[in-house]
Amino acid sequence: MRADKVIRDGSLSLEDAIFTRRTVRDFQSKPVPRDILEKVIEAGTAAPSPLNSQPWRFMVVAGEKRDELVKILRKFPAYLADILALYPKEAEYISEESITDFAKDLGKAPVVVIVYMGKRRSDYAHRIDLLACGAAIQNMQLTAWSLGLGSVCLTSTLWIESEIMVHLGLKDFELVTVLPMGYPVAEPAVTPRNPDVTTWIGL
Repeated sequence: MRADKVIRDGSLSLEDAIFTRRTVRDFQSKPVPRDILEKVIEAGTAAPSPLNSQPWRFMVVAGEKRDELVKILRKFPAYLADILALYPKEAEYISEESITDFAKDLGKAPVVVIVYMGKRRSDYAHRIDLLACGAAIQNMQLTAWSLGLGSVCLTSTLWIESEIMVHLGLKDFELVTVLPMGYPVAEPAVTPRNPDVTTWIGL
């Protein structure tokens, strides 16, 4: 299913959203209505979490505040070599030039969603909080896609976490990820998936 069809229809089944969702780095400049964004955030808060702890927190940034934030977020390509060194096999799928170009204005994404959580002293609690936040992020990305929006989970911004959190007044919290979001310009290409990841026992 093409992204332009998603935009026209405005709604997809869960199965279609899962299997057609693409990471988007090229956005239309038109604003996203608040009621649509509220549905995306609501989907995030519906995610499962251990003991119903709901560790996630969200900050939705648009307009002039978004432009101010982008001035900081665009710095992450300075660490691109370090990032790609962590994933040498996957690096062949990444164009450093395209990432650097994207970072200049986050592909014109009109909205930036900051996902963050409280800091934990316990390694165990920290790990399960991250799992819960991951579930919330997936819920949001699938819901966004089903409503005609695209997004990208910009984990590379973790390299500039301190500067981001100080700028947003969140220095006592931990950054989980940054989600630029908006209406896609076009459908991104399908990326290959590894089918050989499952071990079956007793089946």
